[in-house]
Amino acid sequence: MKVSTFNIKNDFDYYKLDKTKKIYKYFKNNNIDILGLQEVFSKCNNDLKKVFDSCYSIIGKYRFYIRFFFRKCNEKNPIITNYRIIKKRTYHLPFFPSGLKRVMTHIIIDFKGKKISIYNTHLEAKIVSVKEKQLKRIYRIIKKDKYPIILMGDFNLNIKNKKFLNFIKNLEELSITRVELLEKTLKSSKTNLEIDHFFISKEFKLKNKEVVKSLDISDHYPVIIDLEYK
Repeated sequence: MKVSTFNIKNDFDYYKLDKTKKIYKYFKNNNIDILGLQEVFSKCNNDLKKVFDSCYSIIGKYRFYIRFFFRKCNEKNPIITNYRIIKKRTYHLPFFPSGLKRVMTHIIIDFKGKKISIYNTHLEAKIVSVKEKQLKRIYRIIKKDKYPIILMGDFNLNIKNKKFLNFIKNLEELSITRVELLEKTLKSSKTNLEIDHFFISKEFKLKNKEVVKSLDISDHYPVIIDLEYK
């Protein structure tokens, strides 16, 4: 099973269809089974529905309910897959005093007769106290989940952050570990520390991992992990 996370960058005013076509090409060329995207806005979302054929599901709701007034900043974090989806939900994460809501998309898929939970999120960029509340909310959600878990997304945090290290430790107690990339995923980062992360349950064996630097359509690099269900 190949899973990828990619913050595609919200470029609403300059967006062109070619960007979505490159996302699709990236998906197909790398034989990706599950793709989690962040910063997907309405123009791109509509084009994703066009380029991915009907056998693929694009799951996830926007951060704001009133789409027209917030269309330039109204992101969703969709999960794209052709696995059969048993359940889907979008969680709205704590965001005050930030003006931007944050969401986490959740699906449960049928993988060879096994149920697997997939989560995709994008956390607050600047306000540390908000990030902490969002991490706590995500932990509470995952703690109640009874299925093997894949959690991915742009956390806007690296392992130097104490709150994030505590989050990692708490997940480890649930037998969910972070995949160490040891490479930067934000192009402008001054350190070789990733802010886009994967967490996987003990039921998965990590076969391979890759930070893809050949796709130049965002300020982030996409990440791919190849998993085997034990």
